[in-house]
This record gives sequence, structure tokens and C-alpha cells, in this order.
Amino acid sequence: MELLLLLLVFTIISQFLPPASCSPPSNYKNYCDWCPRHSTASLMIFPPAAAGACGYGAALATELNGGGYVAAAAGAEFFRDGAGCGACYQLRCRDRRVCGDAGVKVVVVTDAANRTGGFLLAREAFAAMANKDGMAADQHQLLAGRSDNVVIPVEFRRIPCEYKRNLAVRVEEGSRNPGHLAVRFLYQGGQTDIATVEIAQPQASSPWRPMARLRRRVWRAARAPAGPLRLRLVVTAGFGGKWLRTQDAVLPADWRPGQEYDTGLRVADVAVRTCTRSCRARAAGGAGDEELR
Repeated sequence: MELLLLLLVFTIISQFLPPASCSPPSNYKNYCDWCPRHSTASLMIFPPAAAGACGYGAALATELNGGGYVAAAAGAEFFRDGAGCGACYQLRCRDRRVCGDAGVKVVVVTDAANRTGGFLLAREAFAAMANKDGMAADQHQLLAGRSDNVVIPVEFRRIPCEYKRNLAVRVEEGSRNPGHLAVRFLYQGGQTDIATVEIAQPQASSPWRPMARLRRRVWRAARAPAGPLRLRLVVTAGFGGKWLRTQDAVLPADWRPGQEYDTGLRVADVAVRTCTRSCRARAAGGAGDEELR
């Protein structure tokens, strides 16, 4: 009886412990195993447009700590109707003769509806992923990116984005002050999605007004009050989530379309209960029950 009781207690406690396959998120290279399913990486003939489907320019990758490269999600499972914009991944070739173990870090800045599945990488990303030592002659096309038809099998995992800058909000073109406000968030770190956004005037008595999410990570308020405006939002990794609130007004009284404003917030949360968040591209639909750290 005592043995059964001890087993029951151990089982209950173990439900709240992270799995052995996850290590602390301070080093993303050791965080979570590679996904059991695989994808492909194709050569992107032209770099993504400065304002692609995600609305992010190629300069976004230069703000990543440790550097990174831009990529296009060439399939719905990674683009996720725009929810995948700005997500960071680590890719490496399945053939170790072609690529080393470290692979390459990329950030999704656009989609590519004319392709199916996988990632599209610029030539620079292909060159960084390639193993330069002991390459066979027929593998130099990967390093040089000389062929427009390079498609290679890759392993992938979603990793936390680590930006040099705070989370920023950009007012989209077409917004009118006051009345119609549409914004997009830039430099969102961590391994999460933004699930809720609300705005309010600085007065403590001012009510919080929700913004509606459109495709491609644009948030809109059809009847936005006059500025200045505070922001609060929910970051989530499945069912678990937490509120983040700006201390002061982010948008000034004279906010203008096309302008970028610093929120003063740093998003660095990662899913810690399981590692499946890294592999489950469509987790934003509510699958799983992830805790945040």
C-alpha cells in the first residue's frame, strides 16, 4: 500500500516537471531536440521584397543577436496565415557531408505562395549552412548557390528569437488619427505568438479596447481613441499565456502612419512544459498546453 502511494505521489509530481529533452533556454542550440519530421530548403532566386506578405524587410534579420538570415515560409504550415511571420528557426542539412551540425538561423519575413512546403533561403543562407570542408565537386552548387533548382532535405526546429532591440510597434499605412488604427509588431523575441492586443488612453479610468487581428500579424481598431495610447497584449504558447503591459503611452498624440515606436517591452518567453512547440507549426490553433518561462 505504501509503495503504491509513493508511486502515485511521484506520478503526480512528474506531471509538473519539464521533460529531459529540454534544457534551459539560455542557449537555444541546446534547447529541444530536432523535430522528428523533416522539411526542405530551396534556393530563393530573388531576396524577399522589402515589404513582403509579412510586412518585414530583410533588415529584420540583422537585428538578431548572433546574426541570422531571412527566409520565406513556402507552405501554409509554417506561414500559418501570417501568425508565423517573424518566427525563428534553425535549419541544417540531413546529409552531414553537405552541412555541419550547427546549420543556420533564419527568421521568416515573408511567404511564397507559388511554392509548396519547406523554407526558401537566400544564397547567403545557403552558403552559411554549407560545410565548406571536404565538399565534393557536385556539392559546390550549394555553397555558391549557382543553381536555381537547389532543393535539399533539412531538419528544423523553432528557436527563440533574440533581438538587440525592444518590441516595437509600427503604424500601418492607411491609419487615420484618430479613428482607424492598424499596427504591426516588430522584433518580437521568444518563442511565442501574440494572441491579444488592447489599447487605452493614459488615464487610469480609460477602458481597454480590443484590437482585431487580421492576416499577416496586423492588428486593427476601427474606432481608436485619440492619442496618446497605451498598449497591453497577451503572449501565448498554446493555452498558457501572460499579459504584458506598457508602463507609459507608446503611441504619442500625433502618431503617424509609417512611424515605428518603441514599446519598452522585451519578449523573451519560451514554451517550457514540452518541446513539441518547436515542431508543431499549427500550434496557434490551440493544440497543446504550454507553460511560459
